[in-house]
Amino acid sequence: MSSKESCPVVNISCNLGKRHGITASWFTEDKISVTAYSNQLLQSVNNRPPVNAPVKVTHLAPTFILDEPILRSLVSECSNVFLNLQVVKSSSPAASIDYLKISRTYRSAIRACLEKLEDLITNTKPRDLEQYQNYVTIFYSVEYIWHLVEILIVDSNSATAVVPNLLEWVQYHFPTANRMATELLQQGRDVDSNEEYWTVVKGLIIQGQIQVARALLRLHTKSEMVCFEVAEQILQTMPIYSAYGGLSVPKFKSQWQYWSANARSKIDAGILAAEPDLEEIVKLVIGDRQTWTEQCRYATSWFEYFPGYLFYTESTCKYYELGTFANTWLSQCISTGGMNATYKYLDKIILSVMENNLPQVLHNIQNICDNKWFLTHLVDLLYHCGQLTLSTGGTEDQDAEKLFRESLLYDFGTLLMSRNASLWEVGLDYLEFSSTEGLGAREALLARIPIRNEKQALKLISAAKKNNFPAVETEICKVLVKRNLATRLYGNALEWAIRSRDSFYVTAVANIFLEHYCNTGEIMCEDVIANVGAKMFCSPRLIFLVKYYDFRQFYRERSFAQAADLLINLLDSKITPSYFWPSLLADTIPLLEFKEPVIPTKETYTILHHLEWDLVPMIEKRKEQLKGAKTAAQQQQQQQSQKMDTDEDNNQTLNAKLAPNLLNNCTDDLVKLLRLACARNLARAFIIENTVAD
Repeated sequence: MSSKESCPVVNISCNLGKRHGITASWFTEDKISVTAYSNQLLQSVNNRPPVNAPVKVTHLAPTFILDEPILRSLVSECSNVFLNLQVVKSSSPAASIDYLKISRTYRSAIRACLEKLEDLITNTKPRDLEQYQNYVTIFYSVEYIWHLVEILIVDSNSATAVVPNLLEWVQYHFPTANRMATELLQQGRDVDSNEEYWTVVKGLIIQGQIQVARALLRLHTKSEMVCFEVAEQILQTMPIYSAYGGLSVPKFKSQWQYWSANARSKIDAGILAAEPDLEEIVKLVIGDRQTWTEQCRYATSWFEYFPGYLFYTESTCKYYELGTFANTWLSQCISTGGMNATYKYLDKIILSVMENNLPQVLHNIQNICDNKWFLTHLVDLLYHCGQLTLSTGGTEDQDAEKLFRESLLYDFGTLLMSRNASLWEVGLDYLEFSSTEGLGAREALLARIPIRNEKQALKLISAAKKNNFPAVETEICKVLVKRNLATRLYGNALEWAIRSRDSFYVTAVANIFLEHYCNTGEIMCEDVIANVGAKMFCSPRLIFLVKYYDFRQFYRERSFAQAADLLINLLDSKITPSYFWPSLLADTIPLLEFKEPVIPTKETYTILHHLEWDLVPMIEKRKEQLKGAKTAAQQQQQQQSQKMDTDEDNNQTLNAKLAPNLLNNCTDDLVKLLRLACARNLARAFIIENTVAD
């Protein structure tokens, strides 16, 4: 049976496409690339004028509806149900799990979401009303299908008899008759004065609610008439089949035939003719085909009256027989003009469920515009309860169910992690229980989530640690290092660089601190450096920065001997950056000028050694570089400085935007001062060291 489905229309503004036509190809698994294309014969190419207009490429993708806050809460709530099921199943494979309860938990979350959407519709502006109405339509369909799958497939008792469950299903989703009956019962006597009275009673009968219908009939003002008493007797003595009632199917059918023949004889005798509505109700109860066919005209969908029809005609129906009866009933409804002869997409899925055609059901569910949320959770539930049957029994597809479930979990998990920054944690859970490919995708996708602020970065790092992804943690820290450098937050940049444990990044940021000191004589962010502690060992440059900070602290506290020892150790450490030699050696001058030497002769020779072998060659080399090209070099440096200032977001560099001349203090005067200070300190130190105490 075919159906004409409405599809959304997308307008693409493309002049070339209007003239030559368009073509489309898959860009990703959920995105189509559309561009202008003319499929003409080669010999006709020369007859066409050349086209110099740019070719526009348009990407079309399904709408990601899970961004809506209410739907986002649905995803989060159901992910907890999903996660609990996976944990229980993996930790205790042999444990008894109430899958029916899990299915109902999913449905209760869907129902709560629908109630929130309906409340939102009442307070929504007209321009957004259609969007929320579409959401309601989508998830009402999801609830219809899920509930039916639950009672027919997930419920282990469905193999015995399906009619009671179908009646419960239709009563739940078409509650109008039940609600109006409650209002009439509360009204008391004279309920038949209500113009909807007989409509409500018929609706109750059609849904199999015999007891409630009898209660309303007893409230009728003519309830003491013979026709009402006869109808009451017929309804009261109606046999009802129960799989656990101890009555075999043949014996029940025998009782039913006797009872229905007796009821029909009373109709034929005209006992009920005084009340046509009452007579019609009794005809419905005995399963009169013509009466049920007439009622089809008032149904909103083909399956609204179907469970009631089964209840009065084939109440012993089993699931394997349901498809045959459903097709017969559907043909009957459409042929008589029921439902205005329409056949919706939801009708198709409901029929496939009743036909026990699970592959077709899952195929049709994929076309529901819910970003495969429904399909993913339903397949996972069916897989765990052992009801997911897709293979034909061959050895080549014996793992089809497992692979299908894993592919859905992978697709849904990657969708959440790649499309929504607030649902990436949920996406991680789905990928964790997907295939091996999904486990690898978690690490790759986690590192590519856009970082909005440091709070989110800490969440990402926590997830990376929890899942043992050290490379992801490092990448996140690197991103924040670059971001803080671009905004000149050097203290934060140093902290994130240390956290990244990447020696290159730590060295680069430490260089910024040292170069800043060379140019200004001040150490930036001293509180950050003071609390580095043992983390300094991740980079030699950071060790030098921290130890130099300690040297300055000793000097400020007037612990000159300790300051001198630390300074000499830095000179001999072989971790001093070349550009820092002028500053480091200049710091020795005040210590060399003390009247009572704090630097012994041996250490003074060390200073002289580094002066002659490190500082002097640096000065000579610089003179050669500046000789004959001083003006050109200055212009080039200015251009580079301007370029660095304007390119704040360059991710390829970690250099500080500081004054470029780090050797301003590196002059011949500095060398002369150092030599003089060393000579004077040596003279004083020799005298003290060679003086013998009395």
